[in-house]
Amino acid sequence: MSQIVSSEVTDRAMALARDIAAQHAGTQEFRPGDALVDVGLTSLDLVNLMLAIEAEFDIMIPPTCLNPQNFHSIEAISRMVEAVRAGAH
Repeated sequence: MSQIVSSEVTDRAMALARDIAAQHAGTQEFRPGDALVDVGLTSLDLVNLMLAIEAEFDIMIPPTCLNPQNFHSIEAISRMVEAVRAGAH
């Protein structure tokens, strides 16, 4: 998955993650490369983020993409979304 990720995908995914993170008091701002667990997202938050990503981008994330590496950061999620949209998975 070495293709270039569009800023549009990253921006939309960041907005979703920030909405979920905002539900936790004290969650600070974060950048696309930051580890989502380090900014306070729980495993349940990551499941909710996965569902939100599927709805936002009108995709179904295949089981082969459901791994911790693809949900490590917004950058990783954006690369995965681009790959799924391109039919690489």
